[in-house]
Amino acid sequence: MSDNAQILVDVEVSVERASELASVVRAWLVDEGIIEQEQSDSVLADTGGHRPGRNYRAAVKTDEDAFLCLSTNGLAIVVGRRVFDAGGNGIELRCNACAEAFEPDDSWSAAVSTWFDGDNLASFPCPSCGHRTRLAEWRGPWPWGFGNLGLQFWNWPPLSEEFIHTVTQKLGHRTVMVWQHI
Repeated sequence: MSDNAQILVDVEVSVERASELASVVRAWLVDEGIIEQEQSDSVLADTGGHRPGRNYRAAVKTDEDAFLCLSTNGLAIVVGRRVFDAGGNGIELRCNACAEAFEPDDSWSAAVSTWFDGDNLASFPCPSCGHRTRLAEWRGPWPWGFGNLGLQFWNWPPLSEEFIHTVTQKLGHRTVMVWQHI
C-alpha cells in the first residue's frame, strides 16, 4: 500500500518565526476540533502527528471516512528548512515568461541545494528563454514547496479550498499546496 500527503507549505515564514506560527495554527486546529490535541504515531514523520478530530469534516471537500481506519491518517506539523516535493514523480516546470514546459537538468538540483543551504533567493533559468525565476515561484503539474513550515495531512480526503484559504490567512503568508505520493 502507498501513502499520500497534502502538504500546505508556508513559503514566506522565516525560520525564526516558524515554531511560533506552528503553535498558533496547531492550537487553532485543536480548538476547532479538526485534529486531536494528543500526539500520536499517525504520520510518516519523526515529529509525531495528530489524528483527525471530531470536526475534521470542516477541513475536507467530501465525507470520506475510510481514512479514519488507516494507521497513517494524521497531521504532521513540520518546522525547519525543508523542500517538500511530490515524492518521486518526475519534475516538469513551466516558465512564467515564455510558457515553455520542460524537465530541468541537473542544475535544478544544484539550485535546490543552494536554497536549502540558506539562500532564499536561489533561482533557476528557463532553458528556452533564459528568464531566471526564484525556486519558490516555479510551477508545474507537481508543485514543490520551499519553506520553514509545512502542514502534512496524511491520507486525508481532499482539503477544501475554503479550509486552505482559512489556514493561509491564519499563517499570514503565501502558501503552496504540494501533493506527495510515496
